[in-house]
Amino acid sequence: MINPPEEYTVFENASEESLAFIDGDDFGKFPPLGMLYVMSYLENNTSGHVLSFIDCVAEKVKYGTLSDRVADFAPDVVGITSFTTALVDVCRTAETCREVSPDAHICMGGHHPISFPIEAAELPQFDSVVVGEGEHAFTDLINALDKGEDITSILGVYTCESIQKYKNIEMERDRRFLPGVNVPAAYVEEVDDLPIPNRKFIREISYHSIVGVGDKLATIITSRGCPYLCTFCNVPYKKYRERNPDLIMDEVQECLDMGYNEFHFYDDLFNVNEQKVIDFCEAIERQNMKFTWDFRGRVNAVTYESLKMAKKNGLRQISFGVETGSDEGLKILRKQARTKHVRTAFKWCRELGIRSVADYMIGLPFEKSMDDVRRNIDYLIQLDPDFAQISILCLCPNTQIYDEAIEKGLIDGDRWRKFIQNPIPGFVFDHWNEFLSEKNLADLHKESYRKFYLRPLFVIRNIFQTRTLYEFKAKMKGLFKLTIRGLMKREFSMPPT
Repeated sequence: MINPPEEYTVFENASEESLAFIDGDDFGKFPPLGMLYVMSYLENNTSGHVLSFIDCVAEKVKYGTLSDRVADFAPDVVGITSFTTALVDVCRTAETCREVSPDAHICMGGHHPISFPIEAAELPQFDSVVVGEGEHAFTDLINALDKGEDITSILGVYTCESIQKYKNIEMERDRRFLPGVNVPAAYVEEVDDLPIPNRKFIREISYHSIVGVGDKLATIITSRGCPYLCTFCNVPYKKYRERNPDLIMDEVQECLDMGYNEFHFYDDLFNVNEQKVIDFCEAIERQNMKFTWDFRGRVNAVTYESLKMAKKNGLRQISFGVETGSDEGLKILRKQARTKHVRTAFKWCRELGIRSVADYMIGLPFEKSMDDVRRNIDYLIQLDPDFAQISILCLCPNTQIYDEAIEKGLIDGDRWRKFIQNPIPGFVFDHWNEFLSEKNLADLHKESYRKFYLRPLFVIRNIFQTRTLYEFKAKMKGLFKLTIRGLMKREFSMPPT
């Protein structure tokens, strides 16, 4: 099972003038939990198999090393996880495996086959793809291969030949997924029936977050799916399914026994409502557990009492998807929240001593001038979170905002289709350039980060908040990027071809 390298990831900036200085790697490295879930379910429901896991991203494995490791293991089956933005690396990983294990069955799973099932199944590097959640589907695939049985009757498993019958067919909408999922997909309704991810495969790999406190980070999911329909988001699973809080505590305890000391709850949406947080905290109290944790959540689904209870039970930090600083903008993005929710949530966090992170975007369709963006950033500064992650809006397929950009003639709707059919290095994201150029957006991106992080009072506060050597090093690295490296003349190069 392989998490591919990140050497040819879709480039977020299109020219030397628009080169950004904050890289994706700057935000941390997290384990591919979906793949670990699949491996654990496979172990529990098959016999006679030996499994190996390679996280090329976290382990910094290049293609030469990957070839050697695959050759040493000599697999009969290779599972490769995927995102559309990493498709060049996904395909090259498959090609690398094919070179050293020509008879292996190579299967693609992950996000990409869900978004583009037909195009994924038609890629010549793969023998099959799994569309949807892979625990049942991939295990059934392994069992069928083991017995020499037909794999095309397995729900969610497709080959180039078997998927052809879904071409040009209008399917009835499966509301468990985004509309773009246009073939029958695998799905796990009872998430409590799944075994805990087996972390023996990643125990020696260091994962971390730029806003964390150490390098012994465990990520856990307490639910699957997100029912919201934000216009910029392409998370495919819409039906929200919660895990039993006591089973989550069992997983936390297992991680504590393995030496993990920091927990990041990595759900697409942790706090679907106030009761979810309360139930979680009551489970911590029932089992008399003590640990430090954080989560990603929504401002309109927290209350003061639930946050107070969470703080008492070890909550350190919340990352809120704020995105923008006006009610009009939030409505256009279909965030189902208002600025009053944003201000109140961050105020409560400050009062209770919970660190806050604001996930923010610039380059939105309603920002018609550079001054509009600056006013938006002024709102972020007034909000005064402990950290902010500011990104330029990237137009992703299978999102409402992407379709709107096509309708307005801002982008070529065939670009992504051509790329996913023939993935080659050098592909770049589109941005909403109706009013602001690539250079405008990159300049504003840098300006926004510096304006937020180089405030004297902010710097002083963070110095006094620093508690660990890891935090100190992370902040010094960020300071370097914001000042010294940002002022240096950097040689621009597109991803190698």
